[in-house]
Amino acid sequence: MDVALKICRYHPEKDTSPYFQELAVSIEENRTVLDALLLAWQQDPTLSFRRSCRSAICGSCAILINSHPALACQTLIRKAAANGGALTLGPLSHFRQLKDLVVDLEPLFDSLKAAVPWLLLSDRYSGRMDPDAVGKIENPATCILCGICQADLGEAEIKPAGVVKALRFALDPRDTLGTHRLRLLQLPPEVLRLFIKQLPRSCPKGIDIFSAPV
Repeated sequence: MDVALKICRYHPEKDTSPYFQELAVSIEENRTVLDALLLAWQQDPTLSFRRSCRSAICGSCAILINSHPALACQTLIRKAAANGGALTLGPLSHFRQLKDLVVDLEPLFDSLKAAVPWLLLSDRYSGRMDPDAVGKIENPATCILCGICQADLGEAEIKPAGVVKALRFALDPRDTLGTHRLRLLQLPPEVLRLFIKQLPRSCPKGIDIFSAPV
């Protein structure tokens, strides 16, 4: 399958603004967008993008694919380039572009601090957990900090990574802070409810926290 990749390029030391470069690759249709990027990189080794696990568990390869945030390693070429064999790739929205498809993720990681992202074990914890309680925290615990929900939703007052982390611990019966964690976020309840409703639509891991105590 012949695919024309239209890739957003930007080098802060050379370019005054981002521009698009087109690179043509030949690739099997059952391969991924990340595979196509690697072929493009072989043609132009100056191309910068992040990648690591190639198994949709690290979040490194999150980019815009045809203007929609997604994991490059999880997106099949035959679906992404179904419209005429062309594909537009860009950096995640609502993040500062560092170089080409690489963005500054520090604000995302900084947002975790407000949520106190670790378990504060309660003195009342007996050492046993109910299976239903485990089921509630298992889903939000799958967050891979990819930034896709922030790129997709884009609300300035919400820092999605911190919200998901706070909700994960708020649902944990072992934690001494519990629902007080949500107050640390200083988000109006209606904004928090809207975020929880929209999250499954954008999250590549399908995180669903409708059971959250908000």
